[in-house]
Amino acid sequence: MTKTEEEQNEALQQLLKELGDLEINLETENAAKEQLVNTLSWRKENNVDLHPVATEDNKLPLLYPVRGFSCLPDGNLEAHPDISSAVLRIYRWMGGKVSHYHTGCNEFLHRVIMKDCSKKAGKHINRETVIFDCTGMGWHQFHMPALYYIKAISDTDQKYYPETLNKLYLVNAPSAFVMVWKVVKGWLDPGTIDKIQILGKDYKEVLLKQIPAENLPSFLGGQCTCSHIPGGCVPSQSNSDNENVSTAYSTAIMEKGKTDKHIRGPAFFQESE
Repeated sequence: MTKTEEEQNEALQQLLKELGDLEINLETENAAKEQLVNTLSWRKENNVDLHPVATEDNKLPLLYPVRGFSCLPDGNLEAHPDISSAVLRIYRWMGGKVSHYHTGCNEFLHRVIMKDCSKKAGKHINRETVIFDCTGMGWHQFHMPALYYIKAISDTDQKYYPETLNKLYLVNAPSAFVMVWKVVKGWLDPGTIDKIQILGKDYKEVLLKQIPAENLPSFLGGQCTCSHIPGGCVPSQSNSDNENVSTAYSTAIMEKGKTDKHIRGPAFFQESE
């Protein structure tokens, strides 16, 4: 989708509003505009604006478990025929084409979840807090392909979804991660590094200072159990015989998204009235 100069300027003002206190690499409006133009080009070249996102209306299967939003009912990632096998492999084992899945999750987050949060809060919400539980992880997860996945994700987020991270907590981090962190830090902007906190076993007090107990899963020290839905707060996922493609959704769904606005769901940038 090609944007006129006027539409690009409108998108720039929206981006500047969303970025808030971002300072790194965006100290001037020209730098911000350059990043916006690069983002729009990337979205066009990769058909990101045509990527389907799940809504209550189109009933597409979720790419990850969802709890507590008004825009769609609570649900889990399930082995639905419209989900690609790559999504199930990534969710369970961190294998497969992670970049397509990550883009799909980002589009769902910004075009559906963030809008729901903004409506509830009565103000614009465009940042997320992430808790990554490292329980059971060891050197066998930290092979070079896995590190390259992390690099691909961080590159995409920093270039095309800037300033969407509020905080990232790595809890139950094993000693092996200390060495890995030295490698990963070199791929991240200083501002992003400041938002990442690596915690061992003593994480509950830190998390509860940022997240209300009723919203924090019980296994992380909170009170939430999501007992109303199978799998609780963070369900597991088994493998299946779903279509083996790199995209998040099946080929049929991705093709429908190119022509069907109902399947695509809400737009990323707010459309002019």
